[in-house]
Amino acid sequence: MFVRVRSSHTERRPPGRQEQSRPCPAHAPPGRRERAPSPRRPRRKAACALALLALAAALGGPPAAAARAPDAAPAGPPPPAPGAQPGAPADEAAEPPAEGRPVVSPVQRPDERDAPQRACSFALPVCAHAPAGVPGSALLESIADLEAAMRAYDALGLPRPLPDGARGGSPAYDLYLERGPRRPARVGHDLRAIGERFDAASAFAIIAAPGRGGCSSASDAAYALGHAVATRLDAGAEEGALAMTASYLAAIAAPCPAEELAAIDAFQRAPERALTGAALGALDGALLFPWYLDDAYGTGTPAQVAMSLLAIAAQPTPGGAARFRAEPDTFDALRASLRSRGKDLDDLLLEFAIARAFVGSRSDGAHLSDVERFGDFGRVRFEWSLPYATLPRRVAPLRPIEPTGATYLWLDLAAEGAAGGPDLEAAEITLVADWELPALFRWAIVKVDRQGAEAGRVEVAGIFGESRAQRTVVGLDGLAGLLIVGVNAGSMIRSRPFDPDDAPFMPHAYTVWLSR
Repeated sequence: MFVRVRSSHTERRPPGRQEQSRPCPAHAPPGRRERAPSPRRPRRKAACALALLALAAALGGPPAAAARAPDAAPAGPPPPAPGAQPGAPADEAAEPPAEGRPVVSPVQRPDERDAPQRACSFALPVCAHAPAGVPGSALLESIADLEAAMRAYDALGLPRPLPDGARGGSPAYDLYLERGPRRPARVGHDLRAIGERFDAASAFAIIAAPGRGGCSSASDAAYALGHAVATRLDAGAEEGALAMTASYLAAIAAPCPAEELAAIDAFQRAPERALTGAALGALDGALLFPWYLDDAYGTGTPAQVAMSLLAIAAQPTPGGAARFRAEPDTFDALRASLRSRGKDLDDLLLEFAIARAFVGSRSDGAHLSDVERFGDFGRVRFEWSLPYATLPRRVAPLRPIEPTGATYLWLDLAAEGAAGGPDLEAAEITLVADWELPALFRWAIVKVDRQGAEAGRVEVAGIFGESRAQRTVVGLDGLAGLLIVGVNAGSMIRSRPFDPDDAPFMPHAYTVWLSR
């Protein structure tokens, strides 16, 4: 067996970590008599306010409390939205917040007696373990896969996994191999590291032993190591965010067309599913979301946006807690970052839903980069494809839409344009969408030309308290069709923004009326 030569490696602290500030006092301790306010008290309050503003500036957004519910009023529930329909749901701010993942991992490390074989890299802090009977070549292949993935993450400037002390026999990252048919990886984490200001934990994984050929083993190893990197930044991050981040990192470090095509195909066939609905262990097509964040808001280096959101959302969990403190979560961090740009999360979700429609063989080269390679496997499922001549029509989806999920309808204009019958240039299409409360839907009508490229779009703004949207589109000449895109942006209750820890999510249905 091989033994790693050096026993330690240089640790790099993840970006975005800040010293935790002491909260400013707001009330006198109970039992103490109130005294008349002194002239110095206003200055003390001003100092506290300046401290909070400084912390917000350091984090690149509002404080953690504001990031959880940016639209909530300072005190008490918000007033009902103007024009709210009768029967709209009441404010649910009094409900307890959703809890995060368990502090104790449901996946436990295998005992040393169950995996007596061990091999470690001479160059990098990674080790592989296997039960008796697994050939030594499988351990060497796993070590090579881990080394390649770690070098790729080093090149991206990502932090390495947190050392696990003496677990597994050394501080190196541990990958455990198992006999039998290949199944989704089982990734686990150790208890929260002592001495870290924010939730950070070392991690490990159990995967099938290599030996079947292809690139699946390298993809599994890169996925496992990507999960460990994310756990170093925020051990309490929601499972869906860890799954999409690990999937995206694996697609960068160890591209595997067979695995990626299957994941993207499953993701695009079910656009109504929430972006964070994936379970940890297998490559998930939700990797398109951090991919889009890099394309739209990144600086050119892959994975920087997703990893920065994990670092910003990290919080310390009180000692003895059974579950991690999951507030703020990665979507709170994203929501606060977008607000600094003058945008809302529902704007981003709608933009991503539109970009998602131009993946694979429908790609026009202007939305997501390098997605043509997915071919027909990348085509998102349309709920309906309606010929122009059949209007007016009222349609509904096959399945209701979960928060952050999307829905697509296609109005075909190609046959009318080729026939030269109706004058499409003078024609107009009216869209009326109705949906269930308390969801907030956002809609867009995308004009697609005969080359399959976007020729323009009309967005329908979401209004809190409303469950109907209406818009008329003109100028249809020269188009192949209209793509109607809808996205469930979450609850219309301002104090209850989308929280990925609220799973299982409540889906909501809609109807769309199209007329000419």
